[in-house]
Amino acid sequence: MKNYFFLLLLLGTSVVFAGKGLVVTQKYSTTVEGQNVTVTWYVTETQCKLKMLFSDKDVNTTNYFIPDVMSSKLLTYSDGAVPAGASKIYYSFPVAEIKGTLEASTIEHTGEIKQIGGMNCEKILAKTGNNFTEMWVTKDFKTDYYRFASFFKNSYELKALSEGRIKGFPLSSVTKDNSGKVINAYQLLSVSSTEISDTEFNVPAEYKSADEVGKAKK
Repeated sequence: MKNYFFLLLLLGTSVVFAGKGLVVTQKYSTTVEGQNVTVTWYVTETQCKLKMLFSDKDVNTTNYFIPDVMSSKLLTYSDGAVPAGASKIYYSFPVAEIKGTLEASTIEHTGEIKQIGGMNCEKILAKTGNNFTEMWVTKDFKTDYYRFASFFKNSYELKALSEGRIKGFPLSSVTKDNSGKVINAYQLLSVSSTEISDTEFNVPAEYKSADEVGKAKK
């Protein structure tokens, strides 16, 4: 009987501290020559995290962005060594202070379905006065990913999904201007459906908030 209750405890813990999610890695293409950007999204039905690897001729960085819905703040921190005696720092930006420049768009469900990375996706179109986005959105994993649009206000995909209240995650996309020039694009490198621990969406314990460090110096 003790073993039975211990098993129930383990199962209950797994439900509380982990959720079914997607881990999606994409190659991000921009109009800036020499830039290399790879992004990995960790997404569940209630949380997400963005890992961005960026490099050009001058820098090579790994940055993380975590929407904190409870505080309405975007948490961000970087990997890398810090000077001896210095603290690793994370920053928090209120959603109200994050600027967005994208226009409202009209959304079209095409009904066109194809498999990408082994997942069924629907082609969604979003049009503004100046550009056009074509994206393939998962139908097998219908998360409310769009709820994070206010944290990433310059994402064409998130803005369109939010305006259309479209469930799912865009595995690949391309945005072009009216002349047909590509503004940006996401090419899928890998996608896996897996259990993701809640701890994945926490800033690592060794990081201190910038506000905390700033107050300590006064």
